[in-house]
Parts: sequence; structure tokens; C-alpha cells
Amino acid sequence: MLSALRLALLTLAVFLSGAVAAEASSLSVAVPPEGQVAVAVGAGGKSVKVRSAPAGVTVAGGVGKGRLAVAVIRPRGVAAGGKVVLTVGGKVKGLKTFPKALDGGGKPVACGDLGALLGKRLKGKADVKALGPVLAAKLCGKAAPAGAADVLARLGLGPAVSLPAPGAAAPAPGGGGAISRPGSAPGRPAATPTPTPTPGTGGKKACADGVDNDGDGQTDWEDPGCSDAGDTSENSEVPASAECAASSGLGMVDDPTEINVGINPGCGTFYEAEIQVAPGVAACLMANNGFDCEVSDPFGVASLKDGERDGVDMTLQLKGPVDCAKRATIALYKLDGTVTKLQEPVGNCATLPPPAPKCNNGKDDDGDGLVDSRDSAGTTDPDPGCSGVADTTENSEVPTPASCEVTVGLFGGDVRFAGLSTSGCGVLKGVWFRPPGTPTDCLFAFGADDAQACGVKAGTAGATFALTNQDVTLGTHLAADATCRKVTVALIRENDSVMADTVDFCG
Repeated sequence: MLSALRLALLTLAVFLSGAVAAEASSLSVAVPPEGQVAVAVGAGGKSVKVRSAPAGVTVAGGVGKGRLAVAVIRPRGVAAGGKVVLTVGGKVKGLKTFPKALDGGGKPVACGDLGALLGKRLKGKADVKALGPVLAAKLCGKAAPAGAADVLARLGLGPAVSLPAPGAAAPAPGGGGAISRPGSAPGRPAATPTPTPTPGTGGKKACADGVDNDGDGQTDWEDPGCSDAGDTSENSEVPASAECAASSGLGMVDDPTEINVGINPGCGTFYEAEIQVAPGVAACLMANNGFDCEVSDPFGVASLKDGERDGVDMTLQLKGPVDCAKRATIALYKLDGTVTKLQEPVGNCATLPPPAPKCNNGKDDDGDGLVDSRDSAGTTDPDPGCSGVADTTENSEVPTPASCEVTVGLFGGDVRFAGLSTSGCGVLKGVWFRPPGTPTDCLFAFGADDAQACGVKAGTAGATFALTNQDVTLGTHLAADATCRKVTVALIRENDSVMADTVDFCG
């Protein structure tokens, strides 16, 4: 992942509230400062589920061997505050909190399988598998695992690197050294392999074995019958009543990529509604009745901060046209730990004419601050989710995986020469960069080969080339000094799909 380069210090507190129901308690963890992780560890607990979390943070953790462990991850550049609220099944004793876990632990903590628990994602988008062992080492006072610095850098965690003053040496983000100036032999920072978490012993649990154990079309964490990855069954949810099924459901609108959801009295009260519909939810456009709505890929999730209610209406934007052949799932979560599941076809589902192009209309259709294709006239911040002006969605890009290292920075301390380098990103056929300024030219190179000229378009510098699995370095001279703004990197794969990230260049 790209490393965000800014840091703001905030205060943090973690506390455990009293039980809200006979069979469940509420655990609240305050969001940490930018670039930090807050961890709470305690004895007991049978299950844990995220009830609410601010946008942009990732929540990890689980329950195992009589212990609860939860981490709240806030990358640099994420403007989040408040707290994460979790519903915990069973009683938790001896809670220990670590508001800034990356600074180490000042309290004794049982280490055991702590790394494995903290490496399980409960909510959010960050890949936390490799982060769990790093956090465990910090809290247990042990040596960091190999590649720990790279893990933190990819997740935007740890101290930030500021934009250097003119003439100063320019350290590359993530502690990998400076990006060298493209020339006869452009270089890149050396990569450190990402450590592979040690697998657990014994057979895999039903909620972590990659199998649809109860035959409902949902597997592991996507099945609302799973409380966490350690759950031994996928079928702990309760089927919706006939009254609920008759009053509630989903329906396609004129745009086949958009659906309306109506959950009405008859289904009982609930604090969270989780919607799963193929091919996945891209954006939550609206929720009423006091519910907050967000995307937890591939779900659309409406949740209350307090209490329960008996209905909510939602409008969801999908990743593509509705797959009418697959049933949709509505899962309703109650404070007593009960999960009610309603599965049914999407109403009004039909094959309609293709939706109108959304990559040449001058609008930010997916709400990410980026507009239209690089080929669209007048755009200056193009969206990597657009394959061209005829594309019907702006949200087809995916984040770069942990195995793909992308570094952005300045070449040789020159504040008018910015660029990127890639490592381990697979087979590519193109790359483009929206730099921290106006690009005037473009140079790129494979590995240690000579630099070649590339093109400038729509405020970006980019190159297309024959398929290659070599590392790529790309640079551009700017019309003025680099500014502290968001930059975008897009990597085009051999099947024309796009891996992309947008981050703050400095702070």
C-alpha cells in the first residue's frame, strides 16, 4: 500500500462500559492518533463484533483460548475521531488498554496467540494479517519480526516523513531510502519481504476454512452466522419470520447498479443492518431513521450509535449491475447477540439496457474526490476506476495488496521532481501518477534499464508498455515546487484491471 506522509497527534482513551443486555456487553475503544493503533486485551469473552466504527479506520481482533484482543488502526491521513463500539458476547475481565500500541506496552500482557488474534480483520479495508505479529512484538517487548517497518509503512502507520526543504536529502516514505533520479540507470528503494504469519495448529474452524459449511451461499466471515474467524459454525443466525419477509426486502431501480432496501416493522428491533448483494456494494448513498451508513466491503452497513430501532430505508450503489441469479441477504444484529437473516431475490430484478457512462460526465460518481477518465476532456484529477470515457462506473479499481510495494517521493531532494517506484506488483502493462503539482514531462524505466519518455495527460504522467513483471520507476518534473496535496498512483494489470491508491503526499 502507499504510505501517507502526515501525522497529527490526538489523545486517546479506552474504556469498558457496563452490560447493555443480559447476554452481551459493550466495549468502546477511542480512535487513536493518526499513524497509531489502540489495543484492548482482556480475559473471557465468547464473541466480538463491531457495532459502529468511524469511516477510514480498520478494526481487528477476535476471541480465542479464553482471551479477547481488539485493535483499532488509524492510518495517517484518515480524518477520524470518536470511538469504535463493539458488542462482546460473555463477560470480559482484567481489561488492559494500550492507547498507542506502536510505542510498546507498559503493562504485563499474556502474549501466546496475541499476534494471531490481532491479525484478524473485523471491519475496514486494511490488510492486517502481517500487522498482528508486529503489534504482539511491540506489546510483549520482543524483537520485531522481519519486515515490520515495511508492514507499518504500507498501512500508513508510525512516524511520518515530511516533505524536505529545497536542497535537502529526500528520504523515501517507509524508511526505504531516497528514490533516485531517473537517468541512465534509475534506482528504487530495496524491498523487504512481508513476513507470513505462522499458521495456527489443528483443524480450521468453520468460519475460517474457505467453505460454505451451511449451504446458504455465504462463506466464512461473509456469513452472518459467523461471530468471528474462530467460530465453529456458520449457522448460528436465526431465519427471519414470515412477517419480516413479507414487509421487508430489496428492489432494483431504473439504474441496474442501484438498489433500495426497506426494513420495516415485523422484523423486530436491531442496532445494525448488513446488506449483501452481488456483485458487492460500492457506496451507501442514504440511510434514514438515525442510522449511519457505510461500506464494509462487500457489504453495505447501516448502524445506530445507541439503542435499537425497528426499521431503516437504505439506497446502495453496487460495483456493477445487480446479479439477478443470486439471492440477496439482509442480516439484522441485536444487542442480545441474536442475528436474524433474511435471504431473498432482489425485487424488480431484470436485465436492463447498460447504464449511461459515468466516466465522461464531469461528476464524482463514487465520492472519492476523483472525476472521470484520463481521456475525458477537462479533467485534472482522473479516477483510476475509469478504464475509458465509455466506462459505466468509477469504482472498479482495487487497492494495491500488501505484496505490492509502491513508494512515492522526491528524486534527490529536488522539490520539482516527483515520482514513484514499484516492487513485487506482478505483471503490469501501464502505470500513471497524479503528482503533487503540474507535470511537465514524463520518464520511466524498468529495473536498472535506461529511462524512456512517456506522456502527460489530464494532470497526470503515465506510460503504457508491453507486459512486464519488472519493477517500474516513473518520474515527472513539476512546473512549481511540490505541494502537500493528495496524489494518486494507478497500476494497470495484464487483464486491464487497475490497482490504485490515493494518499496525502506530505503533512
